[in-house]
Amino acid sequence: MGTVDSVEKADAMLVQAREQLAKGQKNLYMVENLHKEIVGEESIYKQVDDEDQVYAKILKTFKDHQKETMTRAYMVKVNNTTVNLESSDDVNELLTRAIAKYDENDEYEVRTEINEDRIMSTLTAKLTRRDIDFDAVSFNAGIESVIGKDIAESELIEYMDFKDITQGIMDIGFAEEVEVAETYIPRSELVDVDTALSILTEMQDVQQIYEVEAGDTLSAISNRVGIPMERLVELNSDYLKDINSTIRAGQVLIITVPEPELSVLWTRREIVEESYEADIIYIDNDNWYTTKQVTLTEPSAGFRKIVSDVTYKNENAVSRNIVKEEILLEAVAKVVERGTKVPPTYIKPISGGSVSSGFGRRNSPGGIGSRNHQGVDFAIPTGSTVMASSGGTVSSAGWSGGYGYCVLITHPDGSQTRYAHLSKVLVSAGQSVSQGQKIGLSGSTGISTGPHLHFEIILNGTPVNPLNYIN
Repeated sequence: MGTVDSVEKADAMLVQAREQLAKGQKNLYMVENLHKEIVGEESIYKQVDDEDQVYAKILKTFKDHQKETMTRAYMVKVNNTTVNLESSDDVNELLTRAIAKYDENDEYEVRTEINEDRIMSTLTAKLTRRDIDFDAVSFNAGIESVIGKDIAESELIEYMDFKDITQGIMDIGFAEEVEVAETYIPRSELVDVDTALSILTEMQDVQQIYEVEAGDTLSAISNRVGIPMERLVELNSDYLKDINSTIRAGQVLIITVPEPELSVLWTRREIVEESYEADIIYIDNDNWYTTKQVTLTEPSAGFRKIVSDVTYKNENAVSRNIVKEEILLEAVAKVVERGTKVPPTYIKPISGGSVSSGFGRRNSPGGIGSRNHQGVDFAIPTGSTVMASSGGTVSSAGWSGGYGYCVLITHPDGSQTRYAHLSKVLVSAGQSVSQGQKIGLSGSTGISTGPHLHFEIILNGTPVNPLNYIN
């Protein structure tokens, strides 16, 4: 390269050349295949080369051997998905295009702010409304003087006519946190804005919870959420055996909903006329059980005009806040009288055993007994303990014709339970018994073909299937 007057000067030139090479570059470089060797000797009359010429040679040699290794990029992170863009302008374009179809009048812009919750320096992307000249906003003549300039918009709207209320976008934001960080990556990992937008907005199945409502069936749920019944069974294999499995109100099912990685939450003010239902009016009756209710007044739909702020997640409405309402036809509320007392529960009156004859129509076993079976039979060895299915008062205890030795218990809500074909009765008429109390021993007395317990539940004087009631 040349001769300079000291090792320190040579090292300084090397450092300066590297800095000069990197200055103004947005990418990272390395200089390869170069070997540095500094040879020094002391001499009184040794001539040194011009420093500028030596420096120029060093710089040229570095440039001839430089190799780009990493490029500066902007990493956009949403949940666990990242895309790498070349510039901050690309980031703004990506996020602006993500909301474009919801931002009807191009009123919102992307801004970034420092994320104080992160140890590493990152920015969080936010959407803000572009500057609005609030002085240019006009209201009905005289309103400002009546209610004051500082009144909240939600209160102001109550004084406005429907024709003076503007429909449109009220707010837009991202449902997920969007983080932006400057980084250095291989150029091959960069993507263009179109690709990044496709990655972040591509629909994918996301699991959600669905709570079964009264009257729901698997087929109805399948149609409502757009998932085949076979897929519902697969997602809930711990609870559902097949598409014919029984579901109950309050049961929780897993469903899948198509959602993009980056979702947009946006609120739109809308004016609509619609029919509506009044809230049900309940009248509590402390003398009735909660299983009893009577409709006193049938409902009738009303009609109204409303201003509502509807919040959407992508294309789907998720909430609605009514800010102004004008009733055009008053709805008639449904009035229901309902009980407040907790009804008794029923437990299986034996431990173990198996159902040998179900409730309802049957072929009489051995040609004897009723063809319309008004209870269920549990096959169980003679002498097994029989318990009160629910607490109450013993109405009768003893021999009862075809029932053999039998106990009949009346419960506080008026329901009754019957225990028949006992080998021994352990309670007497008029006695109070508690749920689970031992009341007799099983047997095969009366009209019977073998050891078993005949068990009935009687509601409002009518036998019902006990298997639908016992816990």
